[in-house]
Amino acid sequence: MSHYVGLLLVLGRQASILNMRFIFSRLIYPSLFLLGIAINVNGAEDINVLGRIHFNTQTADFEKTREFYRLLGYTQGVNAFPKTNTHLMARSLGMYDLCTYELDSIEVMSIPSAMGPTSIDLIQFAVPYNGEPPYSHPTHLGMAYAAFATATFSQDYNFLKSQSVSFLSEPYGKEGERFVFMQDPDGVYLKLVELPQSSRENFESEAKVNIEAMPYVGINVSNFEESLSFYESLGYTEIKFLPEQGSIEEGQAYGLDRPFSIRGADISLSEGDRHSLRLIQWLEPFDPEPPYPSPISHIGIHRIALAVQNLDIAVETLTAKGVEFLSQIAPCCSGTGLDEQGIINAIDPDGIFVELVGPIQQRPIQPEPAICADANESSRTAWLNYQLP
Repeated sequence: MSHYVGLLLVLGRQASILNMRFIFSRLIYPSLFLLGIAINVNGAEDINVLGRIHFNTQTADFEKTREFYRLLGYTQGVNAFPKTNTHLMARSLGMYDLCTYELDSIEVMSIPSAMGPTSIDLIQFAVPYNGEPPYSHPTHLGMAYAAFATATFSQDYNFLKSQSVSFLSEPYGKEGERFVFMQDPDGVYLKLVELPQSSRENFESEAKVNIEAMPYVGINVSNFEESLSFYESLGYTEIKFLPEQGSIEEGQAYGLDRPFSIRGADISLSEGDRHSLRLIQWLEPFDPEPPYPSPISHIGIHRIALAVQNLDIAVETLTAKGVEFLSQIAPCCSGTGLDEQGIINAIDPDGIFVELVGPIQQRPIQPEPAICADANESSRTAWLNYQLP
C-alpha cells in the first residue's frame, strides 16, 4: 500500500495532464484494487476516502532529517516536484499573502517492505519559512506524533540510542506492548510501538531497524465528541475506545509528571485501506495551546493527506455537512492549472488540517491576481514577496 502513495504525487513541472490521468487510472486505482479496496470510478454519493497518502512534516534541515528517516527504513523516495506552483496551490496551503511558495527541498518517502501506508511528505520551505519549533510534548493539541510499529523493539531502540537519537523516556509497558517516544532532528515526536509476540514469530531480518507499519497518527483534540463527529464524516466509523486512566509511569512516557485521564479512541476507515487515527482529548492534564495555524509551513506534522475517489463530490458532500475548508480546490500539481486532480484542506474543529486529494472536473485556467502578473515580469525573488490585495 505504501508504494501507491509515492506514485500519487510524482509530478514535476514537466508533468502533463496525460501523466496525471495515467498515474491515477493505471497505477493508483489498480494498486488499491489489488489490496481489496473497492473503487467506483463513476463517483459516489459519499466522500469515499480510499486511504492515507502521507503525513506531512516540515523541516529546518532537509538533508539531516532525511538521513534520520533513512535510519528508520525510509529508503524509497520521490522528489520530482515543482519548487513553485500556481497561486491556487499556494492558497490551498493558506498562503493568501503570496503569489506562490518556494520549496527548498521536498521528498515523499516510504518504507518499501512495510505493511500499509507509511509515506511521509518531507518539506523544507524557502518561502514562507517558519522556523518556530514543533510541539514541545506529545500531548499538545494537534497532530502531535506518528506511530511506528516494529517487530524488533529492543533491537531498534538500542540501535537508535547508539545513533544519538533523542528519547523522551525509557520504554514503557510489558513485553509485546511496549512503546517509547523519540524525536527527529527537528524535535518532531515519533512513537515507537512494539508489535505483539505473534507478529514476531519466525521474523528474520538483517536490518538494524525493522519498522513494519505506521499504525496511526496521533491527533490531540479539545472536544472528543465534536472531533469524532468530524472524522466520522470522513469515513472513520470504526471506533475502538482507549482506557481512560493512565498511571504515573505511563504518564512519564508522555513527558508528564503525574497520572492522566483521557477520552479517546483509535478510529479507522470502514472501507478503503482501513488505516487508523488515534484521537485523544487530554482531560487531566490539559494544555489549551492551539495547534499550528495556517499557512501550512510550520516545522512539525502539519497535515495528513487522504485520497478520495472524487474530490468535487467529496467537497460538495462535506460542505453540506458544515465542514469548512482553507481554500477552494486547487488543481494539482503540475503547475499548469490544467490538472484533472486536485487538493483541498478541510479544517477540523480544532483547526487541524486534513488534506483531500483526488480526481476533479478539469477547470479553465484561473487568471492570477494582477499583482502576481506584474511580479512575474521581475525576478522570482521579488514577486515571491509581493502582498496580495
